[in-house]
Amino acid sequence: VDGVMQEIWGAIIAYNLVRLEMSKAAIDAGCVPTDISFVRAFHVIQYELLWVAATRAQGKLPKLLQNMRERLVNELTAKRPGRKRDRVVKSKAQRYPTRKIKKLA
Repeated sequence: VDGVMQEIWGAIIAYNLVRLEMSKAAIDAGCVPTDISFVRAFHVIQYELLWVAATRAQGKLPKLLQNMRERLVNELTAKRPGRKRDRVVKSKAQRYPTRKIKKLA
């Protein structure tokens, strides 16, 4: 049980850190944080963290973080067209058809 709780907390913390970097990148770019795709941001952060792990010089970390935020915004402008509709949760298809009762006149 403790291991499961640790994994859940790890996932929640990782999610919030990705959202935090998305909001900081959006503030730097002057756009809304919801304009940045979470999946693309996650992939960019994952890629950049691999490079950070390979870097031995700790003084390069602020520059690498700035480059990561710039890449998040570049992904926004290059591949993200304007939305035609707001984001909504689609309703799940019903498993069984609904039964309609006819009224007797």
